[in-house]
Amino acid sequence: MKKATLSFSNVNLRASHIHKFRGFIGNFFKKHDLIHNHDLKTGKPIYRYPLIQFKLIDKKPAIIAITDRAVNIFSEIFMKLDKIAIEDTVIPVFEKNLKIEEVEFGYSDEIFMYEFVSPWIGLNQKNFKKYSDVGNDEKNEMLKRVMTGNILSMAKYLDCWLSKDQKIKIDHKLKEIKVNLKGKSMTAFNGIFKTNFLLPDYLGIGKSVSRGFGALKQVL
Repeated sequence: MKKATLSFSNVNLRASHIHKFRGFIGNFFKKHDLIHNHDLKTGKPIYRYPLIQFKLIDKKPAIIAITDRAVNIFSEIFMKLDKIAIEDTVIPVFEKNLKIEEVEFGYSDEIFMYEFVSPWIGLNQKNFKKYSDVGNDEKNEMLKRVMTGNILSMAKYLDCWLSKDQKIKIDHKLKEIKVNLKGKSMTAFNGIFKTNFLLPDYLGIGKSVSRGFGALKQVL
């Protein structure tokens, strides 16, 4: 699978600025629904796995694209983007680094370890209540099921299908933390997990991955 990473080495942003960074880019390149995931005619959200995601990598803002279609948009962003506006602050872009690579994605017979480099929001309002009412063992099993569902949903949108005998295995060591999402406090998780599914570095799973949540990196 093709993956592109566009990073801005002279720009410093906080994690809380990532959604504003995404909003600025989405408005600047409004004609590309892959960036903002809203229907160009109706303005309604398009529910799909985001092919373009906004991150902090080593404290620097970055945009990641996967699949040929999304990567092709990057040439326009790379050429035209000369500033980033966050609220009332305009930041000139002097240095842009573009890396395009082929990455592996999909089911594997091997087990890989990943760490969350940004909080994973795996629970919604409904299953959080259920999560809160059960013991630790059941909590762990529930998080395994949710993470498996996240990976399967991601695979489906990226046209990666598992056969009936291919089962995703998950083991994890996670810690609860509080995050702010759209003005609301939510429970999220940091930590590590193991799975038999190859996931490219810095892609996200769970809720709000286009805003930088749930980004992971393989631990070698």
